[in-house]
Amino acid sequence: MKLKINGEIKEFQNNIESVSELLKALNINSKFVAVELNGNVVYKENFETAKINDGDSVEVVSFVGGG
Repeated sequence: MKLKINGEIKEFQNNIESVSELLKALNINSKFVAVELNGNVVYKENFETAKINDGDSVEVVSFVGGG
């Protein structure tokens, strides 16, 4: 499965079914990110149900605290 993640093509051995699975595969904590799938914002409550297909484009933005 190939996905475009933050502008970079990444290939996965196993199929990724959802945004939640993708974040787990990338070792990203879902509490601190915003996700856009094919140009549409995916709300946190939909991470489990938002389906990912081969060739999809995903943008993942992490929130960073500071002062």
